[in-house]
Amino acid sequence: MQTEHMPKENLLEQAGYFAVPGGYLYTVLHQVEDPVARALLVGPFASERHNSYHPWVRWARYLAARRIEVLRYDYRAIGESTGVFEEMTFDHWSEDVRLLANWFKSRSPDCPFMLNGLELGSLLASKTFQAGIGDALLLWAPPANANHALRSTLMRWVNLEQLFKYGDERKPVAHYIRQLEEGSSLEVDGYQWSSRLWRDSFDLYLPLEMGDEDRAILEYKRPVRVVKLGKDAAPLTKGFIGYDEIRDLSWVYSCNFNWIATALDIPTWRAC
Repeated sequence: MQTEHMPKENLLEQAGYFAVPGGYLYTVLHQVEDPVARALLVGPFASERHNSYHPWVRWARYLAARRIEVLRYDYRAIGESTGVFEEMTFDHWSEDVRLLANWFKSRSPDCPFMLNGLELGSLLASKTFQAGIGDALLLWAPPANANHALRSTLMRWVNLEQLFKYGDERKPVAHYIRQLEEGSSLEVDGYQWSSRLWRDSFDLYLPLEMGDEDRAILEYKRPVRVVKLGKDAAPLTKGFIGYDEIRDLSWVYSCNFNWIATALDIPTWRAC
């Protein structure tokens, strides 16, 4: 692969709304002239969107500056997308990934196309990849199933809530889990979790073969990479740091970009 010159930051970003059944997804297209590849970013869930927002956007810009056109979006009923959160299911969010992926790839079908999921977004991205969509799959910090992702978000929310409560007002995480299991809803970081959401979260899981890259490649005949990001990658992944802290995550971006370039065989001098 030919060595690239230091790219200039790409600021050609087009915000818009993408129609899906019953609503609209807020999208941002990081446009690239003559892209060498395209990437759909499937981000984290609900309130985790806010926590990881800045490094997620910087990642999209990092790729765009290297001639990979990027589409990122808010899940239906999350962030700036329309919809009623408590009416949503994982099937709705899976449908959104599929619709966006098909549209984005259709912009130039011969251009290599990849899916990149973060945390719960990794499960949705892997489900779309299983259906035959995408030339490569990059999973960041995928949980074993969606319930693991919800549970860790719930634990962090409970811990923060306890800071402002005293004595009997303080409840353990098990108290809130019991509410969900008994059919009650629960507001977590401004999102109303339904008992159905909690119940269904056990059924969205990472396929066993995805846990082993070599096995996944044999199964799907396409490149797959699973990256286990720890707390040193916060706030891109879960982990509490000061909200005003800006962290240099170039070590995450650079090694993953190198994998993408190799997986998709995209010399930066070649346009699609």
